[in-house]
Amino acid sequence: MLRWRTLTAAILAPVVIGAIALGDWAILALVLVVVGICAYELSRALEPLPFPAALVAGVTPVLLSIPYGAAGVLAGGMLGLPWALVWLAGRPDVRTLRAILAILLMSFWVGVPMAHVGLLGELDDATALIVIAIVGPWISDAGAYFAGRLFGRHMLFPTLSPKKTVEGGLGGLALTTLLVGWFCVQFLGYDPVKAVVLGATVSVASQAGDLFESTLKRILDIKDLGRILPGHGGMLDRIDSLLFAAPAVYYVSLFL
Repeated sequence: MLRWRTLTAAILAPVVIGAIALGDWAILALVLVVVGICAYELSRALEPLPFPAALVAGVTPVLLSIPYGAAGVLAGGMLGLPWALVWLAGRPDVRTLRAILAILLMSFWVGVPMAHVGLLGELDDATALIVIAIVGPWISDAGAYFAGRLFGRHMLFPTLSPKKTVEGGLGGLALTTLLVGWFCVQFLGYDPVKAVVLGATVSVASQAGDLFESTLKRILDIKDLGRILPGHGGMLDRIDSLLFAAPAVYYVSLFL
């Protein structure tokens, strides 16, 4: 398992780094590819959600964010409601609460957060903030894993994710706050308070994203939402933390 995880990471890392280095349109293209894969995974996990319905619900916030920014993201998310109505009217086989909620889930859980990756590109220090949104959750996961293995005694949310511990969560929080905070002070010129808040927020958001997906998988009684990434499961299993971390980085950077 570790070998496959390492190999997959070695392949994906240059793709992500290359897109960030190339800038706006490369990042947008990568975001759209990721959303498309997530739409496929969610349509399979939440049948009878049709793939086209999931795809449009996911990409609309991303596409509208290009000309209209944050207002476009909101508009794209809200369009998920009439889009669900279209499928209710046109496809009798989709007239289930499960399918309708799945369309909204695709819009607000995947499309809107991924659009925020693009919005980060509009801010000052865009490249660094995108790196923080992507790498910050990895740091948090690593800190939580090792702290949990070494010191874990008390379950954090045993009914949602029995392997996560309070000590692990605090370890992830401490490591992310330290490293992201240091990076922000040294390279972005943030004052220490803003740097610490951003680092802590990234960790809390990424852990919340992971717990959210764990809850969804427990409800669906499945181990992974996909299999496209050997050792990691599906795309949604890989970016669950990013889906919460990207908006968190955007708004902390915007308002503090």
